[in-house]
Amino acid sequence: MLIWMISRGWLLFLPLVAVVVMAAIFSDVRWAIVAVAYLLVCVPMILTPVVFSHILTPKARRQLALKSVEIDSERNIVIQYFERNPQDDSLIPTDKEIIPFYDTKAIIHIFSTTVIWLKAPNIELILIPD
Repeated sequence: MLIWMISRGWLLFLPLVAVVVMAAIFSDVRWAIVAVAYLLVCVPMILTPVVFSHILTPKARRQLALKSVEIDSERNIVIQYFERNPQDDSLIPTDKEIIPFYDTKAIIHIFSTTVIWLKAPNIELILIPD
């Protein structure tokens, strides 16, 4: 389902665009109300399975953890995870994960973010903001 959402997710908004165009052509407020109803009712109901099956998984929570990413001299990707100290809000280093460079599918620079796409089963993407 996630692959479908990435490649054809824009199709969900095609009825919304059609109704907005109809509202503009007929200059009828009722079509605009239908468009808002579709946006606020139908789209969230369609996207709910995606949220529950992909965004709330342990893999996704791992992406949100505090970490630093570096590439060492042997071209391995080293991920250092951190936790916050509740007393003084400082960062405490915890686990270190080393991913060999041959597990890298692609490194893509999109706008102001670098995306490292991995073959590793436990982590698929690393997003590094510039």
